Amino acid sequence: MPETEKFLIIVLRAVGDVLLTTPLIRALKKSNPINKIYFLTGKSSEKILKYNPYLSGIIPWDKDTLRKIRAQKFDTVIDFMHSAISGYYTLFSGAKKRIAFHRPWGFWCYNIMPKYIDKGYTVNDRLQILEKLGVKSDGIDVDLVFAAENEKKVFEFFDKNKIYKQDFLITLDITNRREHRQWQKEKFSHLADLLVENYNAKVIFLWGPGELDYVKSAMVLCKKKHFLCGDFDILDLAALIKNCKLHIGTSSAPMHIAVSQKTPTLTVYGLRTNP
Repeated sequence: MPETEKFLIIVLRAVGDVLLTTPLIRALKKSNPINKIYFLTGKSSEKILKYNPYLSGIIPWDKDTLRKIRAQKFDTVIDFMHSAISGYYTLFSGAKKRIAFHRPWGFWCYNIMPKYIDKGYTVNDRLQILEKLGVKSDGIDVDLVFAAENEKKVFEFFDKNKIYKQDFLITLDITNRREHRQWQKEKFSHLADLLVENYNAKVIFLWGPGELDYVKSAMVLCKKKHFLCGDFDILDLAALIKNCKLHIGTSSAPMHIAVSQKTPTLTVYGLRTNP
């Protein structure tokens, strides 16, 4: 009879990075269903994991983090951050196995450090860690589960704007927190118009915290009628993208969310981003 192991995975920020780690969570759980798997992350990413069926719990990144980690008595900590703070949490976690990809100073914090090999996709990169644990991959599908209330909010948005599920619905994400990853808003606006003109599409412009004014300024440039996404949180956004036919946008969180919902996706990469 296999014994229960307690794992902690550390990804402190970026919704996309957290999402792209979910196949690792699933593989660890399926390798031994009685395993307990916890995730340490920042507040902005907690909702991504809220309904994950393979997680036992989420530890928020705050001033009390180390106490919470030590109280759980983890067997294994896997740190995907290249930071002093995550190394500190790993070192003082009390875990017997402290894992991270090799880094010159890593011997201070970690006792298992496989060499990082670029596999071309973050999910494949991170799944390499499983080899050191003797665990098989369960594939690269990304897990993001939303609730019925999130989908209800989306359908209310559709009703209000006379949008129907049979329409050719496209979500358009024109922003990125790194400016060099954005396409010019004039080009996104022109693209939105072409999608209406050539395919009779209904285009929904997405926006997140601090992005509303920029997105509105892009929509002003459009000649066709488009729709502005409601005030949706990240799970509402997942429900919206799930109910659309296509997602177009930059390499950012909504793109990874679209992948998680198996919605066809077209990503516009910047000059400094290798697709």
